Amino acid sequence: MNKLTRIAAVLGLSMIGAAAQAATAVGNFNVNITLTSKCEINSTNAATGAVITDLALPYTSFQTAASTSSTNFAVRCTTGLPFSMALDSASVTDGLTGIAYTLALSASSTHTATPAASLTGQTGVAAGTTYYVHGNIAAGLVGTTTAGTDNKQRTLTVTY
Repeated sequence: MNKLTRIAAVLGLSMIGAAAQAATAVGNFNVNITLTSKCEINSTNAATGAVITDLALPYTSFQTAASTSSTNFAVRCTTGLPFSMALDSASVTDGLTGIAYTLALSASSTHTATPAASLTGQTGVAAGTTYYVHGNIAAGLVGTTTAGTDNKQRTLTVTY
C-alpha cells in the first residue's frame, strides 16, 4: 500500500474503534417545589400590598337619614387556601367628632347584603375576590367640635 492508503486505513480503523467504544449514562432526579402559601389585601392596582382605600362617611349634625358608604378591596391568596378576615372593631365612636359609627364586611357592594364584623370560610383564588367594608352612621346624631383622640385608623386582619 502506498503511504496515503495506509494513513487512510489507519484513520478509518481508529474512527470505527472510537465509535464502537461510545456509550451513554442516564440519571434521573426529582424536582421538589416548596410552596409558601400567602394572602394579600389590595384595593389598588399595585401587584402586592395591604392598601385599602379610605372609607368616607360624610355627616351633618341632626341629619334625618343615616349616612352609609363603602370601600372595596381585593384579597388574593394561594388558590384553595382557606382564610378568614375580621375588623378590629365593628362599633366605634370617632374621637374628634363624637360621632358613633359601625363597620361591617361583606362580599357584596350593597349595604343590605348581611354584612358582619368578620367573614369566615373564604377560599383563596389567585385573581383576587372583591370584598367591601361598609360604614354606617345613624340619623339624628349631634356630634361635637371639641378636640379628642384621633382614632380614624381601623385594621382589617386576614388570617390564613
